[in-house]
Amino acid sequence: MTRPTDQDTRGIVDPRTGFEHFELTRHLPSPDLAWAVDCYWVVRWDMPDGESYEQRVIPHAAVHLVFEAGAATIEAISPHEFVRRLERRGQVFGVKFRPAGFRPFLRGRVSAVAGQRFAASAVFGAEADDTARVLAGADDVNGSTAVVENLLRSLDAQPLPATGPLNAVVGLIVADRSLTRVGDLADRLGMNTRRLQRLFADHVGLSPKWVINRCRIHEAAEAAMRRASIDWAELATELGYSDQSHLVRDFTAAVGTSPDQYTRRAARTPTR
Repeated sequence: MTRPTDQDTRGIVDPRTGFEHFELTRHLPSPDLAWAVDCYWVVRWDMPDGESYEQRVIPHAAVHLVFEAGAATIEAISPHEFVRRLERRGQVFGVKFRPAGFRPFLRGRVSAVAGQRFAASAVFGAEADDTARVLAGADDVNGSTAVVENLLRSLDAQPLPATGPLNAVVGLIVADRSLTRVGDLADRLGMNTRRLQRLFADHVGLSPKWVINRCRIHEAAEAAMRRASIDWAELATELGYSDQSHLVRDFTAAVGTSPDQYTRRAARTPTR
C-alpha cells in the first residue's frame, strides 16, 4: 500500500521546490515486519543534461537501509543534516526503520553507529549486495519490496522487550507537543531519567532530548510551509520553547536559514 507523500513532508526542506525535481513515494511494510519498518521509500529523478539540484533533509529519529546503483548502505541515525545532489537520472529504494526497529538487526547499541554511513553487508551479509544488484534499475516497486523484505526476514530478527515500547514513546513525542523536557517524559512513563536516556542510546541511537528537539523543528518547518502567516513567538510557545529566540536558534541550525527567511521562500513557491 502506498502512503501519500504530500500528507507528511516533515524533514524535507523546501518540499514544494524539491517535488519539482524528484518524485517520492512511500509504501507500507508487510504486517510481520511492521514492528521494525516504518515505510519503504522510493525516490526517482530525471534531470536535464548539465543541471543538478541539491535537496536538504532534516533527519528523523530513524536508521535507513538504502539501495542505489547496485550498492547497499546503512545510513544510521544522525544529528546532522543530509544533503543530496541530484544529477542526470537515478532511483533510490530505501527502508526507513522505526525508531527502535533497527536494533534487533544490528545486534548492538545503535549509538555505536550513530552518524555513520557504511556498507549494509556489515549487518546483512553478502545478501545485501545481492539484493542491491537485483534492485538496480528495477521499476516494479512491489517486486522490489518483496526482495527487500526477504532480505530483512533472512536474519530472523525479532523485537526486543524495549522495541515496541520505545517506538511508542517516540510516537508519543511526535504527537504530544506538551512533552518538551526529558524529565517530564520520564515522569509520564514512570521511569528514571537516566534509564530512559540509556534505553534511547541503546535502541534509538541518540538522546531523548535530541528526539524531542528534532520533532519540534519538523513541526516548525512544516508550519512554515503550510500556513499563510506565522506568529513565531506564538508557535514557539506551542512547541514548548521558553522564548522565540531559542526556536530561531534551533531552527536556523537545523534548516540552514532563519524561520522568517524560510517562510518568505515558501510563500514565493507555488503549490503543485
